[in-house]
Amino acid sequence: MFRGDQKKSHNNNDKNPDQIGTNVDKNSNHETAYILPKQLCTVENQKVIEQELRDPATRIPDQFQQYYLDYQNKHQRQFLKCVNFIGQITFLSYFFVDWLLIPEIGMLSGISRIILVVCAILINGLAFRYCKNIKIIDSLLPIYVAAAAALWLSLLMLSHSPIVTTYIYAAVIFILLGNLCVQVSFRNSIFTSLLISAVIFHGVFQLVSLEEVVLFSLIYVPVLLLSMYISWNNTLNSKRNFLRVLLNDWNYYALSELAHTDELTQLNNRRQFLQVAEQTIQKWPKYNLACLLMLDIDFFKNINDTYGHDVGDEVLRVLAEIARKEMRHTDVLARFGGEEFIALLPNTTLEEAITIANRLCRTIESHQICIKDKFFFNFSVSIGVSQLQPNQNDLSLLIKNADIALYQAKKNGRNQVAIYTCE
Repeated sequence: MFRGDQKKSHNNNDKNPDQIGTNVDKNSNHETAYILPKQLCTVENQKVIEQELRDPATRIPDQFQQYYLDYQNKHQRQFLKCVNFIGQITFLSYFFVDWLLIPEIGMLSGISRIILVVCAILINGLAFRYCKNIKIIDSLLPIYVAAAAALWLSLLMLSHSPIVTTYIYAAVIFILLGNLCVQVSFRNSIFTSLLISAVIFHGVFQLVSLEEVVLFSLIYVPVLLLSMYISWNNTLNSKRNFLRVLLNDWNYYALSELAHTDELTQLNNRRQFLQVAEQTIQKWPKYNLACLLMLDIDFFKNINDTYGHDVGDEVLRVLAEIARKEMRHTDVLARFGGEEFIALLPNTTLEEAITIANRLCRTIESHQICIKDKFFFNFSVSIGVSQLQPNQNDLSLLIKNADIALYQAKKNGRNQVAIYTCE
């Protein structure tokens, strides 16, 4: 049933250097269904996020800028579409106010408003369908508002009604509408305020006296500042909400890693290995071969008793690091329990698995552990190898057979590889 393989010299051609040390992440069952990819879910980025959330003038760090825009594109797009529609309907409905207060321009007001709204609808249709830049979408309504203000003031200039000097105070509606709709970038609000204010004051200077301009300014400026503050608060809340979501992502990812990863070695734990290995086996074509390695540190209890558990922990970490480097990126490596490690080798023949196992034995045996900079010692492992035959998908049997082979390797003298074979 068994045959023992002493360690022999093998080349390293079956290991891709570009894939060294990547098996832990590749075999994790955690899929990045979050805003950030795994590689950005680091402790350093967590600190950056927390620092920005504490800052009164929260900003989005450069590494998160594109994710912020993508997030806003997903969550603000529909809101901005609705706000644009409401703004167009509001502008169109003011035709009735023009018709009641200044009937002499009523017809011209209705026609010009319809033309502007139709143009806005066509532009919106194209922009919301094809434009992916949320900053452009965020600035559409402010630009329409500036155009609407220019059109409305031009209509007032055509009227000789004395009510114009009073009606002109309705211009504050434009700055309110232009600023309150900004959700993504406060720079859009600054641009909006400058553009709309320039249009409005240009028209006001044409329509009323200097004294009335001063009076208009006393009313307009506070409304302008209030609308800009609300816009700043809106964009600030958008940034903070985004950063909180990122922090939630990081926390969820950290908890997920904690549940799936062995804390000491940073390898998959037993539960994660069984889950990933089972899913992997079930997805394989029926003709595929697979092998499994079961590793156990020789005389590990003696190491703990002689040198202490801190040295024992270092031995476990060293073994995990060596195994991680020797494994291929498709292999599923885990700490199975105590001093026992396990590795599933998909698409691997028995001969290839033996080569990998022997290489592991040789590399581990030659590695020295330093104790308090005083002296060094070596340790070794025993490895059991089993093979999953075509048309089989029983992971538990594969593990059981590798465990039997591991026991035989220890029985034969340790520091060697034993292979389970069916008679």
